[in-house]
Amino acid sequence: MLNQIKELLQDSQLQQKVKAAANQEEAINLLTSAGSEKGYNLSTEEVSQALAEVTSGKSNELSEEELLTVSGGMRADTGHSHMSCCTDCPSGGGSC
Repeated sequence: MLNQIKELLQDSQLQQKVKAAANQEEAINLLTSAGSEKGYNLSTEEVSQALAEVTSGKSNELSEEELLTVSGGMRADTGHSHMSCCTDCPSGGGSC
């Protein structure tokens, strides 16, 4: 559903209308209506949630840095891109 909203927002005219909307309710109605024209069955609640994610820049996808952090490629607290077993880090001994 978020992908459908993002697809709708690829239309520059719709983007302008959403940005010019007087309030969030009007923006949601514009997106719901545009979705209906494309055959999407979007509720106002779904559009509201998706719009909040899109405008906040947050989604369920991890950024490249977050992905490296959780995969063991980088420690979040140091920013090093070494594995925990490295010995050439400033602190040495594989404890960077």
